[in-house]
Amino acid sequence: MDKKYFLIQYLKDKYKVIVVFCGLILCNSFLYFLYDVRMEPILYTTFLLILFALPFAFWDMHRIYQKCRRLQDIGQMENPVMPDLWAADTLLEQEYQRVIKEALQVWQSERTRWREINAERDDYYTLWTHQIKTSIYSMDLMLQTGDTTPSKWKAELLQISRYADMALKYLQLENQYSDLCLEQVKLLPVAQEAVRKHSVILIAKRLKIDLHNLEAEVLTDRKWLLFILEQLVSNAAKYTEQGTIAIYQPAPLQICVSDTGMGIAAEDLPRLFEKGYTGFNGHIHQKSTGCGLYMCKKVSHLLGLTLSISSQVNAGTTVTINLPGDDFSTAD
Repeated sequence: MDKKYFLIQYLKDKYKVIVVFCGLILCNSFLYFLYDVRMEPILYTTFLLILFALPFAFWDMHRIYQKCRRLQDIGQMENPVMPDLWAADTLLEQEYQRVIKEALQVWQSERTRWREINAERDDYYTLWTHQIKTSIYSMDLMLQTGDTTPSKWKAELLQISRYADMALKYLQLENQYSDLCLEQVKLLPVAQEAVRKHSVILIAKRLKIDLHNLEAEVLTDRKWLLFILEQLVSNAAKYTEQGTIAIYQPAPLQICVSDTGMGIAAEDLPRLFEKGYTGFNGHIHQKSTGCGLYMCKKVSHLLGLTLSISSQVNAGTTVTINLPGDDFSTAD
């Protein structure tokens, strides 16, 4: 900090104190003058007052200069941390320091939160890129081999469309509440739409669809519930080569999606909702990257739902959506 600039600013800040001090000297001199006192005592008294005040003035100037230097050093930090401020001398300084520390704590907390969000987004889109590349490479291979089978092309286009929809839904989840619309939703039309979205692969595999006990209405967001059902139907179709995929309500506050596919190993069940986790089935099924169920978990948390999975190898899998009761509330 430039010392000349500091001195000028210091004198400007202390002009009231200087004016009061000079006024006291003038009053003292005027009183001596009224009593017809000689000039020597007046000058002597004035000199003593100035001599007494100067050490305090220099001490105060040095103290404030050091504080300004400290603040300047804190301001030049590339990665600000909680500053080690001096002991406050006044109530006003105490309040300023409290406000600064609270503001910095909030800023650091927000920076940490956004770093975590950005890291999670980077991880997700890395997985997403690998997902969509698989379908693109499959279509490229079909072009090279001259394979023009419509059902195969439709299946790959459906996969690309699904991945694009997942990317958009992930972005919407970051601004979740502006896109949340709670209403009474009829379950049967939503289940039918989820099945219709994957009709190409269901028809190609000749899988049976069983929709029953879906006459009820639930309070939820229709598009997000549809997204969950689409992901569950997609997984069921992916891992089922023959048999049935069923969507039904075993109880008023439950929706089940079950299949007769290859099932899931018991050791894989606890980690199925982790980002990027595919388990044994994912290793043998090259198109699985573990994003679908992870997204379902995030959406279910938003809607106040819970998801549970029961499965038996070579017998099938059932995913249960547990709906909220009367104390329904969305995620905080």
